[in-house]
Amino acid sequence: MATSTSFIESAVINAPISAIWPLIKLDKFGTFYKAIQKSELVPATPDERETVRWYFENRTILTLREEEYSTIKHSMSFNIIACEPWGLPYAGALSTLRLYPITSGAAEGSTYVEWRGQYSSDASAEVIEDAKLKRREGLTDLYEFFREGIES
Repeated sequence: MATSTSFIESAVINAPISAIWPLIKLDKFGTFYKAIQKSELVPATPDERETVRWYFENRTILTLREEEYSTIKHSMSFNIIACEPWGLPYAGALSTLRLYPITSGAAEGSTYVEWRGQYSSDASAEVIEDAKLKRREGLTDLYEFFREGIES
């Protein structure tokens, strides 16, 4: 059975884009994404793109490389380039987050956050479903982060 290797998860976050955008950096995800126990920048030369390691409670370590960061489009993309201790079960995975201000209606002043995943054709259906779940968890944590901040 064929499985799509591209998907989109999304959420409306009750905060202005100006409050959310500073957190959309690889080394800042741990601020809101509860699954990330620690983030660290990987030393790089001045002409290399930003690379970060995310450490998870289950001892998984993901190494991620920023591919694009646009303050104009409020968009950032990154690749997963390594997974310890298991290795990557696919050739490639590109993630893109994009933020859109909501300018009218009941959610005016909030932000629509879209998190796309695009995996290589060798990614299994299980990998894709797990990736969707992880993005939903991250978006839920982002929602909760700003909800808790408002209620405090």
